Parts: sequence; structure tokens; C-alpha cells
Amino acid sequence: MSSAKSLAQRSVQEKLLLAGGAATFALCSSNVVEAGIVSAQGTPILSKPTRVTTWDVDGDSTPDFGVDLGGGDAYLTEQNGGRIVRTTGANFAKLSAGFLVGSAMIGHDFSAAPFRFEITYDRSIGSISAGGFTEGVAGFFGFKFTSGANTYYGWAEMIVVPTGDFGYEITRAYYNNTPGTTIAVGDTGATVPEPSTCALALLAAGGAAAYRRRKPAAV
Repeated sequence: MSSAKSLAQRSVQEKLLLAGGAATFALCSSNVVEAGIVSAQGTPILSKPTRVTTWDVDGDSTPDFGVDLGGGDAYLTEQNGGRIVRTTGANFAKLSAGFLVGSAMIGHDFSAAPFRFEITYDRSIGSISAGGFTEGVAGFFGFKFTSGANTYYGWAEMIVVPTGDFGYEITRAYYNNTPGTTIAVGDTGATVPEPSTCALALLAAGGAAAYRRRKPAAV
């Protein structure tokens, strides 16, 4: 009886270890969603030829930015609390991946009053004037917007493209839906466990199961 009971207990323990290993494998095989980071509504946005006129980042029916064109230039207009990160006192700021968009930024800020950011294309010399953006090359900019009494921070990827006369495309954008919380440019909310961590976890789970199989049953 004692031997049969011991075997049954060992069987249950091994099943639990195997289940733990399977859970670890599932964790290492899939992305873990980072809470708070969500994809913005309405992207991609092509300023021309579709002539989208507004961008409502969070889909609350209140436009946060205006998308408009004028002659050979393209504009992104701040509306209803929507603001774009700029170099202090300047027009537009191209940001690097990892830049922290939030309430306090060294060398960068948001305009106090609504501002129209202008992206100019000079066809005579083939150059772009938009805070470091280069025609046809994706770059990042940061933004904030308000919803109710709350402020949210985000980032967007943009490509300056001379479609027809001239325009730009906002290919993707993300924001942190926790009010007032900083977001790193390039953060999409998906994190993958470190390969070394996964390997150690799987090794530990497999080793424990093997040890249980080899351990002699108590008599």
C-alpha cells in the first residue's frame, strides 16, 4: 500500500513539474504584452492624396491634431491639447529610439499654445526642412494629447514623401494609456523574455522532472 501510494504521489509530482515546464515553454515562446502601451487610432495617415484632415489619437471623437497642406508644404497642426515634441524654442524634433517622451525632457519641450508644425520641401535643391527628417527615410517624433482632465504621451513614426506635390505619412504610433506616464520612443508594448532566462527556466524544469523520474520510490 505504502509503495503504491508513493508511486501515485510521484506521478502527480511529475505531472505538476511537466505542467510547469509547459507553462515556461509557452511563456518563452510568446510575447508578453506590456501594460499601458497601446496603438494609436487612425494610422497609417497619408497626408496626400487622401487629404485626411484630422487625427484622433485615442478615438474619443476629439481631434488631437490637424493634417493639412498648403502649396508645396505639409503641416501638422496642434489641436485640443495635442502637442508635438520640439527642440526648445524650435519647430520640429526628430527623435531617436529610446528617447523618453514625458513631462520633463532635457533640451526638448512642448509648445504652450497650439502650433502649426511645417514640413517644407524645396524642390530646387531637393531638401527637407523638418527638424532632421530626410525624404524617404522613416524617423520618429513625440507627442502628447489630452482626454478629459488627463494627459497622455506617445511617439509616432513618420516618412516625408513627395506624393503628388508633397506630403508625409505617419506609418505607426503608440501611446501610454496610463495618464501622465512617460513612454520610450519605439516602445510598442511587446516584451520578449531574455533568451538566457528562458533557457535556464526550461533547463531547470526539465532537470527537476528528470530527477523525479530517476529517484527511487520509497518502500
